[in-house]
Amino acid sequence: MSEAPINKAPINNTSTNETSINETSNSSGNGFTDKQVQQVLLTLLLGGTVVSFSNSALNPAIPVFMSVFDVDIVMGGWVLNAYVLAMSVGLMLSGYLNKKFPFKHVYLAAIFGFMLGSVIGMLASSMSFVIIARAIQGLSGGLIIPLSIGMLYQIYPQQQHGRVMALWGIVIMMSLAFGPLVGAYLVEQFAWWTLFAITLPLSVAVMAMVWRLIPDMRSHDQETPFDIIGFISLLVWLLAMMVWLSTLKIDFTGGLLSSDGLLKIATLGLLSIGFLLSAMVWWAYERRQRHPLLNVRLFNNKTYLHSNIISISQTVGLMLCLLLLPVLIQDVMGENALWTGVVLMVATLVASITTHYAGKRVDKRGARGIGMAGITISALSTLMLAWCLYQPTLWLLILTMSVRGVGVGLAYLPTTTVGFSSLPKDSVTEGAALNNISRRIISTIVITLTTLYIHSRSAQLLAAGSDVGIASAIQEILVIIALMLLFTLPSACKLPRAP
Repeated sequence: MSEAPINKAPINNTSTNETSINETSNSSGNGFTDKQVQQVLLTLLLGGTVVSFSNSALNPAIPVFMSVFDVDIVMGGWVLNAYVLAMSVGLMLSGYLNKKFPFKHVYLAAIFGFMLGSVIGMLASSMSFVIIARAIQGLSGGLIIPLSIGMLYQIYPQQQHGRVMALWGIVIMMSLAFGPLVGAYLVEQFAWWTLFAITLPLSVAVMAMVWRLIPDMRSHDQETPFDIIGFISLLVWLLAMMVWLSTLKIDFTGGLLSSDGLLKIATLGLLSIGFLLSAMVWWAYERRQRHPLLNVRLFNNKTYLHSNIISISQTVGLMLCLLLLPVLIQDVMGENALWTGVVLMVATLVASITTHYAGKRVDKRGARGIGMAGITISALSTLMLAWCLYQPTLWLLILTMSVRGVGVGLAYLPTTTVGFSSLPKDSVTEGAALNNISRRIISTIVITLTTLYIHSRSAQLLAAGSDVGIASAIQEILVIIALMLLFTLPSACKLPRAP
């Protein structure tokens, strides 16, 4: 398949082109005035900010939840896993619901669901309720984000899509950057439940703005049947696998070569093969459907396939660092949660600045060179982070995570952009959904296995007399992440050069 050139998206001109965005709004064909377009844009930006802020603000609080509710890191990891899995379900449903019901109704229901999750989380009396609250918020967030992007594409003409999406991206990145710092401050100065409470007034404001400012719009696309068999089977598969993984135990001290240990290994292997085979059956079913839940046939496009391999590996590495860094700073180093927020904020700001640079350079130089440089920097900085654990200091963590932010900024945006650009225009939405869901599902599986390994491995090291058990386990995981990133270099080599 020939490689299509990258679509031009003048991200770097966002701040200087706000006037042109507004002036050309009426040419979108929807009859909106400039004022109406600005009101809709502001509403959707605030809605996206609430979701992104809530997601990033809770990351530094995972050790706090573990301490307050007296659970281990495996249970603590489900604060992140529940959100990611539920968001995957929301992403699956968003396209169908947007066609079936007016945009305004679906968006209001999603914001209300997010508020409900905030209330349940704020009043949670156990870790189970916190996980339920995050699942409800994840489902709602999975609807809010694609609905917002779809609406922006409707109210702005095609020649303004790049600029308005650049503005959207900057606002979301800033929310992700300052979320950990604000979350850490709330946990340090007040209580963990304020992480949920702070989103309530913002959510109420978004609901009021949607009710007053968003028009009743229904998609003009022809309605397609919902792939209910594909949806239910995938949902059951995910739930069954997550339940199995959450109950899985690995005892490194129990003698894996004993008869009991060999039986456990055999059972683990058979169940793993069963889940793999069932996933292959589902994949084959989706390939044969005319209107599949997820258009897996897009992976026949080699450029899109390799871009997804890179984006998935980068996402896995990023999610694991978001999970492990708070544990490292607060449990291993004994620092307060505020420092976790500072480190994550600096790293995210560096990543956003680098992403801005990469967005400008990818059209001129292509994604291959920038992607390879980003992957290399990400892998080496992850190894540097593992080395830091011998004598961890805050300034060294900030420096290392900042370098890692440069790598993520260089590797992620260019490769994802060229992957979408290689698809036909009418398949980009499906490609984006497939990319997002693939990243979230694989990240959730890897995070679950990682927390299981850290819990079991640290227990073994502590039993052997080591006083740095969890730090050593985290160090081993970081080395594995670095190797995983390096293995994606061949995929970067398959990406197109500059046209």
